[in-house]
Formats: sequence, C-alpha cells, structure tokens
Amino acid sequence: SSGINAEYGVLSDDARLILHQIFQHESNIRLKIDDIHNGSSGPSPFPLIQQIRSKLNLLSVKVVEQQSAEAEDFLRQQHQLHSEELTTLQQQIRAALNVQTEKKEKADREELLSSGSVKKRGKKDVTKMAEDVTNKLQRNTELLAALVRQQEETVKTLATSSAEIKEVDGEYNTLSSVLVSSHRLVTKIGRRAMTDTILTYLCFFLFLCTVAYVIQKRIFY
Repeated sequence: SSGINAEYGVLSDDARLILHQIFQHESNIRLKIDDIHNGSSGPSPFPLIQQIRSKLNLLSVKVVEQQSAEAEDFLRQQHQLHSEELTTLQQQIRAALNVQTEKKEKADREELLSSGSVKKRGKKDVTKMAEDVTNKLQRNTELLAALVRQQEETVKTLATSSAEIKEVDGEYNTLSSVLVSSHRLVTKIGRRAMTDTILTYLCFFLFLCTVAYVIQKRIFY
C-alpha cells in the first residue's frame, strides 16, 4: 500500500485527479450493477461508461506529460488496468441485464398463466400483457445493443490510444537520440576549440621567442 502511494506521489496533480475520478465512476457502476441484479430501476450506467472512456483518453495523453520515466510507466500500467476493468464492467452489465430479462420473462409468463387458464382471461388483458412483455424485451434488447456498441467503441478507442502512445514514444526516442548525438557533437567541438586555443597561444609564444631571438642577435652581435 505504501509502495502504491509512493508511486501515486510521482504523478502530476491532474493525472492523480483523473485516476480518482475513474475510481469513483467504477464504484458507481458497481452499485448500479447491484441495482440491476436486485431489479431496482434507476439511471442507466451507460453515461458512466462513457465518462470512464473519456477519462482514459485523457489519461493516455497525460502519460507523456509526466516528469519522470517512473511516472510514465506507472501511469501506463494504470491506464491498462482501468481499460481492462472497463471491459469487465461492461460484461457484468450485460450479464446482469440478461439475468433480469430472463427473470422478467419468467415473471410475465407466470402472471399470464396465473389465476386459472388463459382462456378465463379477457382477450384484451392477454393482448395487453403480451404487448407489455414484448416492450420490456425490446427495451432490454436495445440496452444490450447499446452496450455492445459501447464495447466496440471502447476497443477502438483503446487501440487508437495505444497506437498514439507508441507513436509518441517513438518520437521521444528519436528526439533522445538526436539530443545524445548533439551533445557528443558539442563536446567534440568544445574539445577542438580548446585545442585550437592552445595551439594559438603556443604559436604566439613561439613568435615572441623568435622576435626576441632576432632582436638579441641584432643588438649583441
């Protein structure tokens, strides 16, 4: 736990905020999945799925903005973990909806056949009940179709984010190579400049020695 907290400490403030928001959305989705299992009606979990997807897109951008390689690696791991968690949550939503659909179908059939045979019921009641069952099945089918579309979008988004991260990493590696080469070139030029300076002073000293020798010859001989 202390190790994880330490790793969180190397992240930028905005990256930590995004991770906190993703954790909150995941917790809320789990609560909504429990509501679906319990047959409670409430807001759809799909808007939260979309919000997590948006936060993951932001997180992929924040990876290359970190101040250290350690922070970049840790944020990549978190991006991958929460992407996998998003897929798991979508699968759990689908499973919960399927269970509820089966329960509703069973309940509607039992209600339709209760209190004696169907023949004892009025034709209008039977027709209305059948329509209600059809409408409920249609709504659940639409929810499942929407979930499938969102899962497809998630896969595409994750693939795009992964490609973008790899592309940026490649650019950073290229830039790093250029910087290393530039550093070597500057160092080489600096050494050559120092050598030229030493040679210049040496030549000037030899020139002075020569002038002094010539003057000495003219004066004393």
